Amino acid sequence: MKKKIIPPKIMELIVTGVTVAVLVSASAAPGAEVPFSNPPEIASANGILSTTLTIKPAQLEVAGEDVTFLALYNGLYTPPVLRVQPGDRIKLLLNNFARLPTNIHYHGFNVTPEGAGDNVFLDIDQGASFQYDFDIPADHPQGLFWYHPHRDPLLNTQIAGGMAGGIIVGDILAPFPTLQGIPERIMLLKDLKTTKDGFPVPNPDPSGPTKRTVNGLFIPTLEMQPDQLEFWRIGNQSSNIFYQLTLRGQPFYIIAVDGNLQNQATKTKTLLLPPGSRLEVLVYGPKNQGEYTLRAHRFSTGPDGDQYPGQDILTVVSKGSPVPPIPIPLPFAFPDLPDLRDGPINEQRTIVFADTPDPDLFTINGKPYNPDCVDTVVMLGNVEEWIIQNTAQEAHVFHIHQLDFQVTEINGERKPFTGYQDVVTLPPATSTGPSVV
Repeated sequence: MKKKIIPPKIMELIVTGVTVAVLVSASAAPGAEVPFSNPPEIASANGILSTTLTIKPAQLEVAGEDVTFLALYNGLYTPPVLRVQPGDRIKLLLNNFARLPTNIHYHGFNVTPEGAGDNVFLDIDQGASFQYDFDIPADHPQGLFWYHPHRDPLLNTQIAGGMAGGIIVGDILAPFPTLQGIPERIMLLKDLKTTKDGFPVPNPDPSGPTKRTVNGLFIPTLEMQPDQLEFWRIGNQSSNIFYQLTLRGQPFYIIAVDGNLQNQATKTKTLLLPPGSRLEVLVYGPKNQGEYTLRAHRFSTGPDGDQYPGQDILTVVSKGSPVPPIPIPLPFAFPDLPDLRDGPINEQRTIVFADTPDPDLFTINGKPYNPDCVDTVVMLGNVEEWIIQNTAQEAHVFHIHQLDFQVTEINGERKPFTGYQDVVTLPPATSTGPSVV
């Protein structure tokens, strides 16, 4: 019998960054109504964000269930959002009073990966402290980012156990005077699986039902005035779950992806957020008064991947007097971003993602991850084209630290240029041909 050859999914990306330019390419019980609220915040002052995060156990109620968490930032399921400005300095003291070693990754930041910066190779053991101290470049992208542990191989366990918080850099609405003062809603999405004893499941299987929350709130209620324009900052802080969101047919206008202001507002009725991604959107209060459900639809990552059911995650109530609608900014109001396809390409590389018989292990270019190995060296300032192949019959998420990239093609389909991102989904391979996202 001939062995089936599964055609790989091919994706071309352009990547550019600050240090390297690379063309790679706690909560209410179920049934109880709770009002939506933004997470707590800690803001920088006089150019410095000086704060302390302490990792410690906590017992909290999430979605009507008492959960014993072994490690949370400041004992909170939704820790403070850190609000900083380009050019600020971050001085963050991390105290680890939990049992497992850890560190902090500043996801999406274009900052130094060495020393006391965004250094994912640090080990902060139980009982130890570490002082993070680094500068945010003055030209840093502005928008929604997030922080979470990145201590291999404990990443999934610690994020799934609730260790994740948001970061906001700058004022992404500054180029749009008409949008000043509109309501800002920060929506950080998490999912939780627990054991029969009420502990978070370590390294949980993504398939099957999970308890999904918004800022730790279970299906909170958000009141909007008809035609009121709002700014929603949505971040997927899951370790594995994709969120495919709709609001009963209401349109969203995407203006930023992964903390990168785009070159136009993109209208859509469905938002897809792979793990780690962020979308910042403009949303009007529904014209007709009543209840509207923000729903995370059931999702499959492919024949060999994960399947999980849908869940309502937020209830929007349109009520009160209509307000004069503010127009969505036109493309000329957005930044004129360079399309990296228009410039010279210094080098082209092929990156191959593949599964193995071990469901917890996949390879890149035939090798499993090794933190002590340097696999690729790029020239500072170069622009490279990376062709990403996914030979697995499940979707994988592609993310690069300290860099943003431009997606140019997916399975041969040229993608219109709207801006940069730092997370993208590699679609699953199939036995009948490539799928197009």
